[in-house]
Amino acid sequence: MNHEENHRVKQQYDRIAGSYDLVDRLIPSSWRIKATRLAYGRVLEAGVGTGLNLPYYTDRCQEIVGIDLSTSMLAQAARRIPQCKAPVALAEMDVQALEMAAASFDCVLVSFVFCTVPDPLQGLRECLRVLKPGGRFIMLEHMASDRPWFRGVMDRLNPLTVRLLGDHINRQTARTVSMAGFRIESSTNLFGDVVRLLVAGKQSGDS
Repeated sequence: MNHEENHRVKQQYDRIAGSYDLVDRLIPSSWRIKATRLAYGRVLEAGVGTGLNLPYYTDRCQEIVGIDLSTSMLAQAARRIPQCKAPVALAEMDVQALEMAAASFDCVLVSFVFCTVPDPLQGLRECLRVLKPGGRFIMLEHMASDRPWFRGVMDRLNPLTVRLLGDHINRQTARTVSMAGFRIESSTNLFGDVVRLLVAGKQSGDS
């Protein structure tokens, strides 16, 4: 694990937490609703950020555990706890090293998180580890286009977005989800093929 990169990401999001909603609200609420309505039972939201998903979870959820690397982002998320239909617990934690028991969540939900995680494969393996067999992994994420010409444009722009936002726009995230051991059940394009809603499962016997 790259601890220096982790520290840089944490500092960056601590610094922008107070104004982050201005950027994050560019994400249509309809996308958040599509993702959160798939969640049920005990849910881990990794990279909860300022808690913009919290108002959209349904009463099918028994508990939401929201984690984030940034304490300042968690402070913003705490203000939205009363808007959630389920009990919410927040904790400072790194998705690459989850402090939870294996097979302890019915669902894991992430939204626009793995574009910034220094080691996305390790983070996804941790998500798989804490998910129960038969559980559901829900990912709302932007990623590299499958169209070669557009992917080339994203490759050229990526150094700029990383420098400004710490955000990798050219990751082939769907492939990494499969590499981590998830079985992708559905992939829905929300904005071309750049923003996608992935739903994946953990089968019995998966580690």
